[in-house]
Amino acid sequence: MRLPAAALALLLALGASAPAPAAGHHPWSDPGHVRIGALRTLDNLNPLLSGQAATTDLAQFLFSGLIRFDDRGDPIPDAAEAVPTRENGGISRDGKTITYRLRPGLRFSDGQPLTADDVVFTWQQVMNTRNNVPFHFPYDLAQSVVAKDARTVVVRLREPSAPFVSNFFRCGAQGVILPKHLLQGKPDLNHDPYNIKPVGSGPFMVERYDINSTLEMVPNPHWFGGNPGLRRVTYRIIPSENTLLVALKTHEIDFYFAAPEQQYRELKALGGVTVAALPSSQFEMIAFNGGREPLSDVRLRRAVAMGIDWHSLARTVYLDVDVTDWGDVFPRSWAYTAQPDPTPFDPAKARALLDEAGWKLASDGFRAKDGKRLELEIRTVAGVITRENAEVVIQQSMRAIGVDLQVHNAPANMLFAPIGAGGLLASGKFDLGIFAWTKNPDPDDSQTAGPEYVPPHGGNYSRVTDATLGMLQHRANAVYDRAARKALYAQLERRLGEVLPYHTMVWRANVNAWNDDLHGVKPAQAVSDFWNVGSWTL
Repeated sequence: MRLPAAALALLLALGASAPAPAAGHHPWSDPGHVRIGALRTLDNLNPLLSGQAATTDLAQFLFSGLIRFDDRGDPIPDAAEAVPTRENGGISRDGKTITYRLRPGLRFSDGQPLTADDVVFTWQQVMNTRNNVPFHFPYDLAQSVVAKDARTVVVRLREPSAPFVSNFFRCGAQGVILPKHLLQGKPDLNHDPYNIKPVGSGPFMVERYDINSTLEMVPNPHWFGGNPGLRRVTYRIIPSENTLLVALKTHEIDFYFAAPEQQYRELKALGGVTVAALPSSQFEMIAFNGGREPLSDVRLRRAVAMGIDWHSLARTVYLDVDVTDWGDVFPRSWAYTAQPDPTPFDPAKARALLDEAGWKLASDGFRAKDGKRLELEIRTVAGVITRENAEVVIQQSMRAIGVDLQVHNAPANMLFAPIGAGGLLASGKFDLGIFAWTKNPDPDDSQTAGPEYVPPHGGNYSRVTDATLGMLQHRANAVYDRAARKALYAQLERRLGEVLPYHTMVWRANVNAWNDDLHGVKPAQAVSDFWNVGSWTL
């Protein structure tokens, strides 16, 4: 089949590979059918209503954004013809008007046209306060979003924003284009049947979904990229990393997604398997809930941070597979400036800070104040081996400085659900939380640390609202010059270390292992390793 020029250009941009020859397949390979195994449960198949990284991954199969990110972390066109720049006229001289031009002939998987009206409609749904969206950022930066014509979306910003161009409708959680013709006129989308069998415009579409068990996907005949290289994708949720490892070994799955560091060496030793551990802009952090006592006192947050041996955690728990650093600018980013950790491991200083805050050591070895023991709870995704191992180490470290740390873990769909759906992090029902945040390649951290972006407006789960941090974020976002922005981010990181909404443990190297009959996989350093799934072949 001869592909249209636009489809061919897309496949070249996505790094498409020529189909592998039929000869030489492993006996366990089912040509054209890839079976993926993943740990994390899902709160939704509608990315509008989810902040989960797992939903971002599945969005690469089912949906289009205006743009997506490639394996190098560079924005590339998705439903848009080009990424807006000043040079191509997509960004106005004052930096406040961004114009996206859609590809011609776009269609949803039901065959209906995808137009600029669908982009405007989806923006309106993000901003609809009845919808249980995890956050409104960056959509609330837009003063208006209008369809100039069927293929042209014009966004007028309240102020210039360099990160907006690549954050607005980037393919992923809350970054996909929804079909107006199916969803218009509804007061909200929270419990709509669409959320378990969505219609999108990505390379695949849902055939069947057994909730939090198995998702069967088949090619979307209307995908603008042409025919995907696979005839079927089976995505299995298996809530045990040990079971996932066995499933790969016994060839029940072809692709083990996001394996823990503890399994890396064993995976490398398997025959017939390709293993990758590419450092990515996903930072594994401990978030401190500054929205409730006692961690509302910055001295407590700093004491806890200084009671943890961060380098030992990276070495003994994360096994030196990942990149270590304390801040939230990816060490391989253009915006990174190396700076010393303001809260290094120092148990003596931690004890002094606790004494200063009035938490005195009692005879049982734990601290107390006004007759109340210093008891904190830590949460993470149940079943994630690495994080549960980290909790054990941190629990011992806290005991050494007199803090009673209790472990209360939960499934991912409970932990990361939006505030309107009772999500534990979004609702502030934690003291310490271990989780990862996948940053866009742009260094902006407004969503995770901005004072305006406490849920439901953003993902500032820490609830630390610092005016100086907010001022620096606004200044850094308002300029498009990278050198000027880099200098501002150096200041911003120092302030982040002072007020301490969170502390990064490692920048995760996403460990993936797959059947080496599967071709075209290009793990990414940003957003999703499934960014080019339309070009995979088996």
